[in-house]
Amino acid sequence: MEGIMPATTTATELQRNYKKVAKKAKKLKKPLVILSNNKPEGVYIDYETYKREYKNLTSTKKTKRADFSDLSGVWTKKEADEFDRIIEDAFEKVDSEDWK
Repeated sequence: MEGIMPATTTATELQRNYKKVAKKAKKLKKPLVILSNNKPEGVYIDYETYKREYKNLTSTKKTKRADFSDLSGVWTKKEADEFDRIIEDAFEKVDSEDWK
């Protein structure tokens, strides 16, 4: 795993600035986790990355049905708990006055 924190964007950013989000995903060449109300709600992946990764999955794992869990890696329970803790800590520190 490259790091504990995946690349993220917000649902609002995706709605308002789709091209910017698409460009970011294409540049990073990995999926972006879409957050809604500070919680993961979906994943955006650019088409070229999808084709490259899906082709790799289907050509190397003929007997196993390909799914997106293979694209993002598999976290241990400890890694998932650490990610949740980091997200919760980060968003608890957000000052609502900064968003007015």
